[in-house]
Amino acid sequence: MNSLTDYSTDDAPMAMEIRSDTLEPISSSAKRFVFRLDQSGYLDQNSLLLFKILNSADTQQKRVNCFNGALGSIKRATFAVGDFVINDCDGADKIMTLLNFVGKNSQLRNNFDSWYYQNQLHFKVQTGSNLNETDNDLAGAGCIVIDPTKSGMGGGINFQNGITNALGASVNSVPITDVPNSNAQMGIPLGVLFPALKGRTLPLFLFQDYRILITIEFNDGSKYINDVGNNNGRCAVGATTITDVKLQVDYIIMPSEVQNKDREMTAKQGGLNLTFYDSIKVEKNIPAVAANTTQTVEHRIGADNKEVHKIYMTKMLTADSSGVGSKYTTYWTEQRIDAINQEEYNVNIGGVDLFPDNKWAPSSQYDETSNCLGSDLQVPRPVYYADENTATNGLGSGINGTLGRYKPLCVDLTNGSDGILGSGRTIGAYPIIFKYARKPIGVTDTIYKTGKEGALAVDYHLLVSKTANIKSTPNGTTVMVAY
Repeated sequence: MNSLTDYSTDDAPMAMEIRSDTLEPISSSAKRFVFRLDQSGYLDQNSLLLFKILNSADTQQKRVNCFNGALGSIKRATFAVGDFVINDCDGADKIMTLLNFVGKNSQLRNNFDSWYYQNQLHFKVQTGSNLNETDNDLAGAGCIVIDPTKSGMGGGINFQNGITNALGASVNSVPITDVPNSNAQMGIPLGVLFPALKGRTLPLFLFQDYRILITIEFNDGSKYINDVGNNNGRCAVGATTITDVKLQVDYIIMPSEVQNKDREMTAKQGGLNLTFYDSIKVEKNIPAVAANTTQTVEHRIGADNKEVHKIYMTKMLTADSSGVGSKYTTYWTEQRIDAINQEEYNVNIGGVDLFPDNKWAPSSQYDETSNCLGSDLQVPRPVYYADENTATNGLGSGINGTLGRYKPLCVDLTNGSDGILGSGRTIGAYPIIFKYARKPIGVTDTIYKTGKEGALAVDYHLLVSKTANIKSTPNGTTVMVAY
């Protein structure tokens, strides 16, 4: 009877605490900053890298690009425990945009992520018959174009004609000035920068005998910042400076009962294994080719004796002679992934092609990309497609607008199993060969986006398995990290 009338609760002891510290770098240079973390609690994925961007030269009309904003500022992010590297994300601007940004719908990106990255890219469907709107060349009725009024910059920019600061061009929001206190503070969650932290916490208290270091390298402003008053909308090299770089670290201090369980695991035979993803970047180049000519290349991208889950190919036209890479890509800066009118690919593993036939249809390529992202690539159709049908039907604006601005080519090597280890493809002693072919269109009409025959800078990002083994010994804790 007493049990029916006794409403008291016997809760398990729970005294979780979140301790937030603001860390200054222990060493720094113009673009490289190193932080040391305490060996306490669990590192939370929502800890933030904080910084400001200062206008140090040239005009006063700069802002981070409208597409991925300050996320494009990170060149490389490294998380190390002693001499062991947990994550080394080279080319973090491209791979982290793919993994944590473009899979979200535009409302979430512009209304939530913009608080962190200051991105602000809006699209609209063109109405009327104005075929030469100042911000979108050849934009006929029904064409999906960039909305210069709602986006972070616009108001009369005439990039198509290459006129500097034309017709009252302006920065609509979040300008980068030469007054430090007037500039917005950018914030990037560590769970975005490091795959090992995404969706989880890391037990830093287990690394008592090791220094825990986070190293951040920034891109030059010309890679991700717009200047509507100079260089046809592109920021000049060296015209901005990174300032006020800090880490806002959240340490989750769990009850001693919880933390002791993890400690006990390290004392057992075999120790405690932490499995997570890491990113490997492989750089390649493709030379220029004549228009209307098929060019085929095979790139050996390694990954010997590693378990690979996903492959992301990003490419960018480097030639400026045709306008590609300069004034015609202003809104996207060097955060774009250029599409070619006709392109196909396949992957050879151990001497066997992964796909029976090359992936040549844009819809099939898009489907494979969505499989790799875990969700649809959330961009308007012409931003991904640059084939003749999309171009001639006027779905996207040509040289200066939306056509073929962001088209990664991806390969999903997972087998459907749960977890990380064992759910990818184990690569033996023979390297992965990525087969790629393109045929750029040579029509002079700007709607076809001539200039696709230029040289390509290609990066391959491989998402691989990694394991950290932690053991307690009479002499202290030992850590081993391996693929």
